[in-house]
Amino acid sequence: MAWGKRWMTWGLCGVLSLTVPGCWWRDNDAAVEVLPIDEEPSVVSDPAASTPGTTPAPRPTPNPPEPGVGGIGTAMNPPQAAQLIADQPEAQINLRSQPSADSTAKGYGLVGDPVELLRSTEGSDGTWYFVKFDKSGAEGWIRGDFINTAGRATPLSQQADESNTCEGVMEGMAFTAFYDASGFHLVRFVNLETKNTFDATLNRQGSSNDGQPLYQGSASPPAGGSYPVALTDLSGGNPRSGSQVSLNYTGIEGSATCK
Repeated sequence: MAWGKRWMTWGLCGVLSLTVPGCWWRDNDAAVEVLPIDEEPSVVSDPAASTPGTTPAPRPTPNPPEPGVGGIGTAMNPPQAAQLIADQPEAQINLRSQPSADSTAKGYGLVGDPVELLRSTEGSDGTWYFVKFDKSGAEGWIRGDFINTAGRATPLSQQADESNTCEGVMEGMAFTAFYDASGFHLVRFVNLETKNTFDATLNRQGSSNDGQPLYQGSASPPAGGSYPVALTDLSGGNPRSGSQVSLNYTGIEGSATCK
């Protein structure tokens, strides 16, 4: 019966066309045969499919994609929080398409902007980081000297690292005051909404109207400007665990308790 169908198909080839299913044709000297329409192609078994009486092998789980683009550099897993820095508070820091100062600028960030570090790579002009901006979600490359990799603020000085602290809150911000045997010398502010941080260096400026030690300085938030800061040591010049300080930042009042 199958041979009868073959003869009928080959007969039709001579009448209709050599390209109907079941016929042969030549294309660039390569013969190709199309199966007759009543013959189904053989089924190729799935090598991963199970057979009766056997346990199927587990399929490998694909690794999740690494953060960053193009596999350039080394992935930072987990991503690291950081903040843009520059010598000039009003500086605009270019966001590059590639880890090179010659590559296209996709936009820019501002001093104090919080970012996540996703990848790092070494270039001819230093370390570059592939970053993601916390607020906008924009991604690109920024050179390492414009990024504070120690956190979201300028790295603390050795004096601050070795100091005691008082912590408090004020309108929209948290702050930490640092003191040592010479008194208070630094206040670090954190904007509770944007997570931007900025510092004020303090110097002793006599005493308050109540005779308490008074320290003054100024702070420059990422948005720009310079604003007065005044800290009053309510311990009478002997700060210790449990003592209090009051703080005035551009008219905003706050208080803190020393650890």
